Amino acid sequence: MNNYQEILVFVIVGVAVAIATYKLYKQFTNPLKGCSGCASDCSGCQLEELKKEIDRNKKKKAG
Repeated sequence: MNNYQEILVFVIVGVAVAIATYKLYKQFTNPLKGCSGCASDCSGCQLEELKKEIDRNKKKKAG
């Protein structure tokens, strides 16, 4: 009976680690995603400046 409990604990911990790893990966690969749903005016937000710089670079490449 103990083996089943240990296996279940390892599975639960493994799933939790996989979910945490996935969420961290998504957060670091798209840092501007969190800025789109912000309720504040974003004044002084470093991500807002980064977003503006990315938009300027896209316009330079397109134009």
